Amino acid sequence: MVDALRLLIGLLMLAFLPRWALADDVVRPIMAEHLPWAISGYELALLHGALERTRPDYGAYEVKPFSENVSNARAIQLAVGGDLVNLYPAGVGQAVPEREMIPVPFPIDKGLLSYRVSLINQRNQERFSRIQSIEDLRQVRVGQGSGWADTPIYEYNRIPIETAPNFESLFPMLLNGRFDLFPRGLSAYSQRFPDFAIEQHLLIHYPFCKVFYVSRSAPRLATRLATGLERMVLDGSLDALFAEHYGKLLVDLNLRQRVVIELENPFLPGWVPLNRKNLWFDPAQMP
Repeated sequence: MVDALRLLIGLLMLAFLPRWALADDVVRPIMAEHLPWAISGYELALLHGALERTRPDYGAYEVKPFSENVSNARAIQLAVGGDLVNLYPAGVGQAVPEREMIPVPFPIDKGLLSYRVSLINQRNQERFSRIQSIEDLRQVRVGQGSGWADTPIYEYNRIPIETAPNFESLFPMLLNGRFDLFPRGLSAYSQRFPDFAIEQHLLIHYPFCKVFYVSRSAPRLATRLATGLERMVLDGSLDALFAEHYGKLLVDLNLRQRVVIELENPFLPGWVPLNRKNLWFDPAQMP
């Protein structure tokens, strides 16, 4: 009788536990609208794909989003701590995630962030159409966020740069002529920018990518994601997901017709798998 009562109490306690308490891995990304550092729809689908493909050997999981609007600095701080946030998708090379988190060594965006198309004042297209080399590019000024991982890349390549402390400030600065080009990652153009034109001639490229950074409190999750992403490469689902989210957009940007300006990136971490060509997007291979 006593054993039966204990069993009943145990079952009742399980019934009232939150779902994440029963999961082998709990993933806590930031999911908030209009925050560039929140997880995107593509990244969330990729996350679920990797977790599902590792379910047989890693067990159940729960994705438990953090939905407060926080600054990028606060987002990183939370992700380092690992309690409210433990997953931070970001461009490689940011000092704090690189130093204090576990990078999953896999370009989740297939290196899409390494190719940049710019927003401009639409009256200036003719000026940019004359640019053919990095020396020509050094005659214009680009805008970037002061803490962004790619800001030092432009500085290293001696491209004149104007920085702003926050993302929103860059748009009025471009309208007011504080700088000429606002290079954006290609995935950004799934949004619409009614007050600006998309520059039609240039494609800026430097070795770069986005990865999942995982809190050091969740090393098993980092290993699980690396395994799951590799399985998505093998079964073709990663390429299919990438094409589903970005295929039409990349065609519309006419990448193969653009003049490519190559920049050096001496800040790229050594663990980034540049030698694995099948993991990287290449505009030259587009149909």
